[in-house]
Amino acid sequence: MDSVNAQLSDVLDKDILSIDFFTKGQIGDIYKIRTADKSYILKTSEPSDRLQTEANMLIDINKYDITVPTVHDVSKTQLLMEYIETKKVAKQTRETVAANVLSKLHSVSNESRMYGYYYDTTIGPFKQKNEQTQYNWALFLGQMRIMPMAKICYEKGEISKDILGRIEGFCADLYKRIDMTTIKPSLLHGDLWKGNILFNINNVTLIDPAIYYGDKEMELAFILLFNTFGETFFREYTQVHALSEDFYELKVPMYQLYPLLVHIALYGGVYVEQLENRLKRLEV
Repeated sequence: MDSVNAQLSDVLDKDILSIDFFTKGQIGDIYKIRTADKSYILKTSEPSDRLQTEANMLIDINKYDITVPTVHDVSKTQLLMEYIETKKVAKQTRETVAANVLSKLHSVSNESRMYGYYYDTTIGPFKQKNEQTQYNWALFLGQMRIMPMAKICYEKGEISKDILGRIEGFCADLYKRIDMTTIKPSLLHGDLWKGNILFNINNVTLIDPAIYYGDKEMELAFILLFNTFGETFFREYTQVHALSEDFYELKVPMYQLYPLLVHIALYGGVYVEQLENRLKRLEV
């Protein structure tokens, strides 16, 4: 740890007062670093490109004047970021501020009307493959999101061959279910549970992104799945972006398949019942 202390001291040009274990991350341990005037977060991992990808995603979100932790240093094994001090904020205020930030994020599109992103991104420990030439949302959702994660779940023994086959058939027919004329690519955070949006009195900060361009209602279905926000959020958000007519009936169960598969791959079969429920709602 002495070598890490010296390295961080060089990067920050400050003396390091303490390095304390903070929490266990999905790809490695996370530490809180303290200097005389500030605190920082140090994420660690086995050597890979994952932390560089996370840093790139944070920097990209920040281009649109959306607050994320400042990245101070990144390598194949470490990511040093600003520590975000949170404060208790009333639920209604949280949801209003979050709606404003997410409606702004979802207003970001790209000139090429491309789904995916300019490089492969990540969600937790998993890679999210993105094709730069993918202009068909139904094809992208099936081939780049749902099926790759379903195959991971099957290979881990968490879902049956029957479920895998049903999902494969569903993805093959996705174009019949989605009216693509009503959808344009929106920049999504991609992993917006309560732990990944931090509040203080004056601001909201997004952390741990899994960004890509997709249907903005993917994000809303995720928010409903994990009860991230409630009525106030949706009331404020829909003043900027109206919901599609089939949002609750079709898009919510359809768009919840991907995050449910991610959670099955991460945490095991505890989420399989919810997955089955969504498939039944979709008559798959």
